[in-house]
Amino acid sequence: MLLAAPSALSGATNGLSISRDWLSGIPENNQLAYEIILRDKRVGFQSESFSYDEDGNLIVDIYININLKFGFIPLFRYLHASREVWRDGQLISLNSKTDNNGDDEFVSIERQGAELVGRGTKVSDAVSEAAISTSYFNPNFVYQDKLLSSQDGRILNVDIEALGVETVQTPNGPVEAVHHRLMGDLKLDIWYSRQGQWIRSTFKIGKQEVRIEPVKVSDLPSRDRWKLP
Repeated sequence: MLLAAPSALSGATNGLSISRDWLSGIPENNQLAYEIILRDKRVGFQSESFSYDEDGNLIVDIYININLKFGFIPLFRYLHASREVWRDGQLISLNSKTDNNGDDEFVSIERQGAELVGRGTKVSDAVSEAAISTSYFNPNFVYQDKLLSSQDGRILNVDIEALGVETVQTPNGPVEAVHHRLMGDLKLDIWYSRQGQWIRSTFKIGKQEVRIEPVKVSDLPSRDRWKLP
């Protein structure tokens, strides 16, 4: 889901820093839930669920479902399911499937030493440049200039600027969040609480702005409706 600006690293010197603890964005209920809005209409959902395996690795399961229609006519369909495994702040493996409006895309990589090795729709060699994927839960996302696309495996070169502190409404009340803007290979605006939790984001499909806003977990569709075909 996609200007030369100062790095967000510079934000740490002007009061716009957020937590660098890679686990700080995980809520107590171990699930992040969002609705996806276009023209003030709900067009999809996103869910991120967190658990641990027997070795103590963090498992992150991510589901995204966007369905744009004009009446009964489908305009755009996006389905994404991925599983990431993390250990001590390092991405250990990433496996994803995406139906990007009829185009099938995937990533299947795992860590071997200092490299992430495997394949993706747009990568067939070892990946060593970026350790942070585009799943957004890790607040260190905004301290990078290279990111790993969880959709197709590309390395994305970005400039990130911290714009200021804003109050964002959430199901649990207003939250003070730092607004960041990404430019380059990935263009979006994203808000994190000072504690490091992903609060909201916006991006464009064509000229239309899409908003990803937090909702209660109970607002999400049942999991079986999120499975890819």
